Amino acid sequence: METAETQVEPAIAQPPTIELENHNSGLAVANLVQQETTPQNLPQAQDYNPDNIINNRKERMKQFKTKVLLGFIAFLAITIILVAILIPPHQERLVPTTAPSESPSSNPSQGPSSYSEYWLSLFPDSTVSAILEDPESPQSTAFKWLMEEIDILHNLTEERVVQRLALATFYFANSEEKWQFSDNWLNHSVHECIWYSSLEQWYYTSEASIHIPLDHINPCEQDPTGYLEDGILYHGAGIIKHFWFSLNDLLGSGIPPELYLLTELRSLALDGLNLTSTIPEELSGLPSLEYISMNSCGLYGSIPAALGSLSKLGVIYFAFNSLTGTIPSSLISLTNSMRGMALLGNQLTGPLSTELGLLPDLQFIWFGENFFTGTIPKELGQLTFLEVLDLNRNMLSGTIPVELAALTDMLVLQLDNSGLLGTIPRWLGNMASMDTLSLSDNSFTGTIPTELGLLAKLSSLWLGANALSGTVPSEFGKCEQVLVLTLEMNDLTGTVPTEFGVLTGLILLWLHDNDLTGTVPLELGIVPFSAPYGEVWLHGNHLSGIIPESLCSANNLTFDCSNLLCGCDWCNCSSMSMVLLEVKDQKSDGQLVGEESQPST
Repeated sequence: METAETQVEPAIAQPPTIELENHNSGLAVANLVQQETTPQNLPQAQDYNPDNIINNRKERMKQFKTKVLLGFIAFLAITIILVAILIPPHQERLVPTTAPSESPSSNPSQGPSSYSEYWLSLFPDSTVSAILEDPESPQSTAFKWLMEEIDILHNLTEERVVQRLALATFYFANSEEKWQFSDNWLNHSVHECIWYSSLEQWYYTSEASIHIPLDHINPCEQDPTGYLEDGILYHGAGIIKHFWFSLNDLLGSGIPPELYLLTELRSLALDGLNLTSTIPEELSGLPSLEYISMNSCGLYGSIPAALGSLSKLGVIYFAFNSLTGTIPSSLISLTNSMRGMALLGNQLTGPLSTELGLLPDLQFIWFGENFFTGTIPKELGQLTFLEVLDLNRNMLSGTIPVELAALTDMLVLQLDNSGLLGTIPRWLGNMASMDTLSLSDNSFTGTIPTELGLLAKLSSLWLGANALSGTVPSEFGKCEQVLVLTLEMNDLTGTVPTEFGVLTGLILLWLHDNDLTGTVPLELGIVPFSAPYGEVWLHGNHLSGIIPESLCSANNLTFDCSNLLCGCDWCNCSSMSMVLLEVKDQKSDGQLVGEESQPST
């Protein structure tokens, strides 16, 4: 065999003539080529190379595949454009009122086992393990419920399927038979956005209404009515953003981890649930969370520092639990979002951080009834939006910082029973919006500032159990909205101001255990203390005269019945020579338990 390098032999000279029967047939005619003739523009023989043939074949195959791929892409693009034009993009199917004719292409079509495998693939491994390994687990029970209506699942997005499993798992994890409120829960034909939620009940009475304004008071922030189109109920994206289940008296295993699959949550409220657990670290995995309320949930342990990673977190309520430790610095570092912290009624310790003053938007601090120590940070005076400062019943020391005078928008200042001393600042009278001022059970000295009478919106003033001296300011008569006025257990002298008679809304007046003298003013009888909680405590003073008859109808009246002070049915002035009433009990009808002494001779 000749190799590829062998030269092609010249054509044979004078070949026989080729005759064609039909020269007009359109076929090619062979021309005689003379040996001496040099070929002009004729194809030349190519060297034979097997590698070239293989490479050419590969190149043609590559070009073919490229053309096929480009054709497929073009077809797919045209299909997408047609779908976008023909199908409205605005709504997502909820539940068909008629059975769907076919399943979406993304869903399995083989059979029940394929369905299960497909839906299980949507959940995290921990959830799948709980479903497969323990048929009695809340996760497994929830999955069985989910699979009851396969046709409905076909009309839900994957996010909605995960969402329904998360909610159902919470339901089965918390003694579902004891739920007080569970309207629409686990109803396959009802959108989970309108399953019962306490959001509608408590939203407007909570701080959430201020910090998380909503157009629709609905867990999904959407109009819950929906609408029908071609027999199918649509309801938008339908993603849960608010999970509120407060005061439902649940008992169970607490918060299942599946609840944190609701990754678009903006607020979470579980007040009053008997969780008896630590604050879940998984909360830090909800990046959109702005509001957490878990009051009275039996929580214990420390506040997770990981909560500081929630850059949008603005309000936390962990009141009336058994939390210990200190407030994480990571929470105090949320300078761009933190607006309120309610941690009262726990067992938190440590000094109050001066860095609290670096939270420019902070509006309330509820830290009462803990074991905080040290002084009140003067840096709190930088919080110009602060409306509530509650540090009562702690183990503080020192005086009220003068820097707090800048907080002119203050509504509530509660510093009672906190170990404070010094005098009551006169600048408190500049806080024109003040509603509650509580400074009782401390060691304050000096006189009561008359400037407090400028607090026209004041409803509660607690100054009892200090070491205050001087007289009771008549300026209190200007506080016409006051409901509670307590000045007991001080060293006050002088008389009971007649101006108290204009305080017609007064429910509670404690003046007992002072050194007050004079008579009980008739004007005080104008005040209708007969309200359900009305109390007038005058005992432990040096008062004289006759108790105004109208005051005797007070719900709870106490005074030292004697030959100097008498009145009312139980202390008849006309028949007694001397009666000493010892305050042993305060009955709801206002009567006192007393002992009668021997008449004087």
